[in-house]
Amino acid sequence: MEKAVLSAIERFSLIPKGSQVTVALSGGADSMSLLYCLLSCKERLGITVSAAHYNHGIRHEESDEDERFVKAECERLRVPLFCEKGDVPTLAREKKIGIELAAREARYAFLERVSPDLIATAHTASDNLETMLLNLVRGSGAKGLGGIPPKRGRIIRPLITVTREEVERYCQDNGIRYVTDSTNLSDEYSRNRLRHTVVPLFKQMNPSVERAAIRASFSLTEDEAALSYFAKEYLEANLQEDSLRLDGFSLLPAAVQKRTIRRYFEMTKDLALDSKHTEEVLQICRSGGRISLPKNLYAVVQAGKLVAEPSKPTAGYCVDTAVLQIEKARQDRKIHNLFLKNAVDCDKIVGKPILRTRNEGDSIRLVSSRYTKTLKKLYLEKRVPLSLRSSLPVIADEQGVIWIYGIGVASRCAVSKNTKRVFIIDAKEVQNTID
Repeated sequence: MEKAVLSAIERFSLIPKGSQVTVALSGGADSMSLLYCLLSCKERLGITVSAAHYNHGIRHEESDEDERFVKAECERLRVPLFCEKGDVPTLAREKKIGIELAAREARYAFLERVSPDLIATAHTASDNLETMLLNLVRGSGAKGLGGIPPKRGRIIRPLITVTREEVERYCQDNGIRYVTDSTNLSDEYSRNRLRHTVVPLFKQMNPSVERAAIRASFSLTEDEAALSYFAKEYLEANLQEDSLRLDGFSLLPAAVQKRTIRRYFEMTKDLALDSKHTEEVLQICRSGGRISLPKNLYAVVQAGKLVAEPSKPTAGYCVDTAVLQIEKARQDRKIHNLFLKNAVDCDKIVGKPILRTRNEGDSIRLVSSRYTKTLKKLYLEKRVPLSLRSSLPVIADEQGVIWIYGIGVASRCAVSKNTKRVFIIDAKEVQNTID
């Protein structure tokens, strides 16, 4: 095992010579084997080793017993030890988060506080496989499926290529004592359920599944780094104050587009977009428009720029929509010109409809017209006041404008005798809509 640890340290440049390494010591087999391994190699690595133990207060007397065990072992090994006791259950209730997340936050805050240099955690290849599977279940992309990185800031993971089975063998061969966390035996936690039921099935198919997962995670991490690099380059070249010029954006691969969008919102608004909102922003980057985001923000694309701005209703208008079966619509409403101006054949809409204002180059062929006209020309013909043209609401799909407030519907989406579902748009002018 020591050979694998030294190889990982060299491959990932984990521990420069002269470093002070603080081992996050729970007292379990993983962390105890890491402590012994680093102590046996410290002369060769030219490092000093200490330990830090955080008592979460979750298992009460058992947690206290683990702390006493760690103190006794570090005293016997003459390893400097930092200890702290917390009340994670109370912290979880106060912050309204799960026990596991609260424990992780408290533990890492403690480690950052007491460690003068590097923090070594005992994550193994087995932990990495479990993390990849958990992230797969959650629908993560390449970054999540990349698993546990060997290094993140001051945190290093020298055991990342070592399996849990190898750790236990190392402890047995070297007479290393350790404690067992009783919560690891319970299937109450998702990770434990994976460990006890799913991972054994994978091992039946491939006994070396942990090593296969490590290879896959390293490959995905490399891909993620490359895609993120290109996104960063594009963003730096096109960021103008708080807006993002979309010059050449459509030529980028979708994976780079999404990373550019996420990085833009992280940098300018400290907002981490989930996959759903990222997809929605990507759609308006292609077709124009505006969508609502968390933190009371709108993403707006107009004049070739993406902008994040405070969330406000469309000035002067209120627009509601509903989808009804055409039979119900005919029963509830008299079919007259006003209704037809605000009704779209739902099954003719291409993609997701978006409420927005006019974009440069927008055009439409109305039901009553034989010709396609730009909205600029149409507004002129309809004598729409100049002051209203930039705020007049329109609805567009992936092929363009399908409805304009007060004017009508595109002929390609018009209601006909064959319509089965109708998209009803209820729009009216309102007062004082701007905060």
